[in-house]
Amino acid sequence: MLNSKKLEDNLEYKRNTTLAKREVRRRQRLSWEKFVNNLEHDTYRTQSKVYKILKQISKNVKETARIQESIDGNVFFQYYEKL
Repeated sequence: MLNSKKLEDNLEYKRNTTLAKREVRRRQRLSWEKFVNNLEHDTYRTQSKVYKILKQISKNVKETARIQESIDGNVFFQYYEKL
């Protein structure tokens, strides 16, 4: 966190933060590539890892899928009464 209010300090802080975020993304990408390359060579022992990762990814996708507009309760009940 930046305690100084000087413009130079603020610019240096933002520059360093950007560089740190870039390095984290680069290392995450390299780690993922290494993991995937390992899967390509040894698929039998790592199957359980793959299924766990895919399950986690699918959970994240389902949790982020949200309905933008809510349905009015009366409309909901009228629709199902007609069925």
